[in-house]
Amino acid sequence: MENEKTTSDFVKKEMIKLENRMFLSRIIGYPIVYLVITLWLNSIRETTSLTFVWILIIIQFTFYFSIFITSYRRSNALGFNKNITPYVFIILAILGRINNWELIIIPSLVIIMIILSSRSKNILKDDIKITNK
Repeated sequence: MENEKTTSDFVKKEMIKLENRMFLSRIIGYPIVYLVITLWLNSIRETTSLTFVWILIIIQFTFYFSIFITSYRRSNALGFNKNITPYVFIILAILGRINNWELIIIPSLVIIMIILSSRSKNILKDDIKITNK
């Protein structure tokens, strides 16, 4: 029985580490990919076919909203109010599309989410359910 508990604790710790690493890779990777696609799109917009430009715009928006979806999921895991946070992230996503506010909103959001996540290391402690089959 003690061995199963030790194994279960080990698995939980590893799952927490994995989830933390996946969050960091998403919250840093999505903005970088979004930035690269935006810069590329701005440089080829006038010389490339309209179809290709629209495909890149769709991919760009996918990464843009992935930043906010990742932050929303992490805020839920951190225990923020599940009724208010969707509205906060929707408002931030809309405000980010006004002029060049994305230059302020995205880096601020990334930094804030990393700081909040680093303050609570064991986010998934209660979320992980291990079942024996």
